[in-house]
Amino acid sequence: MKFTCLQENLTQGLTKVYRAVPTKSELPILSNVLIMAKDNQIKLSATNLSTTIVTHVGASIEDDGAITVPAKMLRDFIANLSSDTIEASLKDDILHISSDITKSKFNGVSAEDFPDLPEEKADLKILEFDPHKFYEAVSLVSFCASLDDSRPVFTGVYMDFDGKVLTLAASDGFRLSETKLAPNNKGDEFQAVIPAKTLMDVARVYADGDEPISFSLDKNDNLVIFKQNDTVIATRILDGDYPDYKKIIPEKTTTKAEFFSHEFAEAVKLTDIFAKEADSALLLRINPKGFIEITATAQEAGEHKSKFKAEVESEEALEIGFNSKFLLDFLNNIKSEKLTVRTNGNSAPCIFEPSEIENYLHIIMPMQISG
Repeated sequence: MKFTCLQENLTQGLTKVYRAVPTKSELPILSNVLIMAKDNQIKLSATNLSTTIVTHVGASIEDDGAITVPAKMLRDFIANLSSDTIEASLKDDILHISSDITKSKFNGVSAEDFPDLPEEKADLKILEFDPHKFYEAVSLVSFCASLDDSRPVFTGVYMDFDGKVLTLAASDGFRLSETKLAPNNKGDEFQAVIPAKTLMDVARVYADGDEPISFSLDKNDNLVIFKQNDTVIATRILDGDYPDYKKIIPEKTTTKAEFFSHEFAEAVKLTDIFAKEADSALLLRINPKGFIEITATAQEAGEHKSKFKAEVESEEALEIGFNSKFLLDFLNNIKSEKLTVRTNGNSAPCIFEPSEIENYLHIIMPMQISG
């Protein structure tokens, strides 16, 4: 194997595939990136056995070949090279890389030891999405997925396509986000749960591109396959049925309040400083007279109260306890000038709706606050 390529292009390619390299693995080969030189392209591949990322980099190929080398080491090295052009050659499973002023050797492992990669199938039906809208939709829900592997299905994003519109939802059992996204074309109905971290990586990898993202479902191999230009990401579908979360979304509510999100965010952030000393609990008081108070009391540290105006529709005042972290996560991921909160009481699901984001809702379950 012998090739020449641009440092910038190789860096971008290695950065993309590195998202599939596991932090820890019982198989050392998974810490490597597979490099294949053929047909004036370098094919870069990485996998953690659940997710595989493959991309291509243009190059001048003098000799075909393949090798695997430590992914992190190679990515960091190439990213820090100042030379515009890189020359690489393979001799006895050692990858030699040279530039204008450097010469380096990377001990490799035979490409034959690398796991088999998923294959693209021509007969799969494909949906296409705008990459920027797809990134926004995934960002709106993925932060709600659980980090607890004891309930695998909750670590994923539920995708439900009715033939025209894709609904994305994520929940950890205490909060929920749902949004809708229309693809560029129509297709067959399907439901699938995809690991939230993987889906977010997919969205990030493709977000800067202008070409549509293609999406296909391979039920036989239990895979979803994403593609944009020469970059392909394949990931396993999570097993298990996603709960019918729509049952907790109330059709009607008795209390409604609308307010500026920046005032709400400031109040939550200030109150959170005290709430951290009180098991992250804060109290939100909705007053029919047209204002909201957010308070937290920590016996040893002190107490805090923030107050701001709101347009309130309610027959009586209402006090709701929240985990401050959940409110902060929501505010850090949602950008809108105004927010609306709706609920049926201090123990009922609480709906948060941004005024500037269509077809989106966020639900936080209240917590009991003593005292």
